[in-house]
Amino acid sequence: MRSITIVLIFLTSFTALAVENSVGTTGYMRLQTSLQDKKANVCFKAPGAGSKYRLGNECETWIELGLYDTIHFDNGVILHNQIRPVFYGVNNHNIEYLRLDELYSEISGIFDNTLSIWVGRRFYDRYDSHIYDYFYLNMSGDGAGFRNLDLNGYKLSYSYIFDRLDPSSIAGDEQVLFDSHDLRLNKPTERGELTLFANRMQIHSKTFNTAQHINVSPAYAVGLLYKDTKLTKELFSMEGENISALFYAEGVAKGAGSTSPYRQEAFIDTVLGTSKAIEMAETWRFINYNAFENDQWGLMSNLVYEKRKEIAFSGTDQIWISAGIRPYWFFHKNGRFVLETGLDRVKDDASSKIYTLTKTTAALEAALDKGIWKRPVIRLFYTYSDWSDNTLGQIGSSYYLTQTHGDNFGIQFEYWW
Repeated sequence: MRSITIVLIFLTSFTALAVENSVGTTGYMRLQTSLQDKKANVCFKAPGAGSKYRLGNECETWIELGLYDTIHFDNGVILHNQIRPVFYGVNNHNIEYLRLDELYSEISGIFDNTLSIWVGRRFYDRYDSHIYDYFYLNMSGDGAGFRNLDLNGYKLSYSYIFDRLDPSSIAGDEQVLFDSHDLRLNKPTERGELTLFANRMQIHSKTFNTAQHINVSPAYAVGLLYKDTKLTKELFSMEGENISALFYAEGVAKGAGSTSPYRQEAFIDTVLGTSKAIEMAETWRFINYNAFENDQWGLMSNLVYEKRKEIAFSGTDQIWISAGIRPYWFFHKNGRFVLETGLDRVKDDASSKIYTLTKTTAALEAALDKGIWKRPVIRLFYTYSDWSDNTLGQIGSSYYLTQTHGDNFGIQFEYWW
């Protein structure tokens, strides 16, 4: 990170040569409090699921406070600098600084109007299902790359993301290089866009002592994403988008695009303890996500199918299926009623168990404007969930240790800008 910081300082020093310099903020904030103190940290998530349906179902306060400086030069070159610290705290407790999630510079306009080159730590072209709080493509972290190189109607992007990780089971400061090469080929279409994702990840070989070493093969992940911006208009006369994506991954790239090498100390520890077992890991994932609206109604939906097979590495052999929907009714410019319901089903072949959880939330929201993406918003919610008997004691925090259903009633605040 030190070398990246030096480069950023060098780039920022060009501010004095700028024709125009604009400073602004960007960020995200969510807070939740229960109207019953004992349920302040109650939230409902199925064992083995990738995330949870989040309306009226958050266990922590999360705040990202980004600051950016965009410098425009008279030759058309643009230099964008951004920093984003993150603050965190469990519900109804102190909020403290957690980490720095972004510190990068990006320069564009050098060769044409689309290509940009960046260096630093950043959120990198992430895709998520908003109602599920699930980032199914998230190769963020420290590194460098370029974006949107025009190749006869196609856009090519590349990033190198890395981290030097110190295994907790090894004495001293013994770091292992874990890195990733990420290629995206994007093709705008008449209906939206098509994106091909290809990724190579590697934990570089290292010997710590005669008994402990890492020597695993590089691994790969591939994915195909299709965004259709006309389907919801044709079917429902509503503006929005439908995103479908399919991923496959193996070995140390088993996250299938959902995890980068950044901050993977726990993963390195497991690799050390299981030798080459990671090379047999495989992941398949399909996701479909919708978000659309008109002047009176809106809707988001989520569908996930994910198969993970990594018995020798982590003991995991499961199929996770999730389906959920969140309709909106805009009964006023500043008021809306929201209903969210979702089902998670995890079939754990390693233990021959099936875990299920359903969660439903009704919320009354107040916002400054109409629309499913308009923020800030404050909501009064009621959440109810029930889950299978074999998950007893694993869901709903200590408040629901002996039950297979529960609820919560409270207030949420959400804002991004």
